[in-house]
Amino acid sequence: MRLFRESPTEEADVRPTLLGVVTLLFLLLFFLMSTSSGQRLGVVDLRLAAPGEAPPLPHSGLVKSVRIALEPDRVVVEFDVATTDVSAAATTTELRRIEVPARNAELDVGALVAAMEVVHAIDIAQLEAEVHPGPEVTTATLLAALDAVRGTAAAPRFPKVSLR
Repeated sequence: MRLFRESPTEEADVRPTLLGVVTLLFLLLFFLMSTSSGQRLGVVDLRLAAPGEAPPLPHSGLVKSVRIALEPDRVVVEFDVATTDVSAAATTTELRRIEVPARNAELDVGALVAAMEVVHAIDIAQLEAEVHPGPEVTTATLLAALDAVRGTAAAPRFPKVSLR
């Protein structure tokens, strides 16, 4: 009696046949076509603004984001503009800056309004802006800057202003 002997029988081929695979694909295709429709069932609204979570999706227009830094001696308006160059990628942006110096140690509201109108003229669909006040900025200066950024009821510029 041998302990190790070779089995004379071969194992059965358990691979699916080509006909079985084609039949399965045909049934799945028929099921998919009979149960699907061209109508959208629902829209998911993503608003992710909580701290520690992913930021919201960027604005789809030319101006991607607007940031206003309030400092005692100047206001810096920074905004990201999508590049419209043919050779640029779809996600390429360039950072633009407008500096508004203080006049007589106070906020130059007229110059800030003009700067915000320049940004608004590039993309009138952008409604959001972030204001970053420095620690030594007074409440009166902050409120004047917020009014300049928001605009008026007749001519709104950036009505959705957030403080950071």
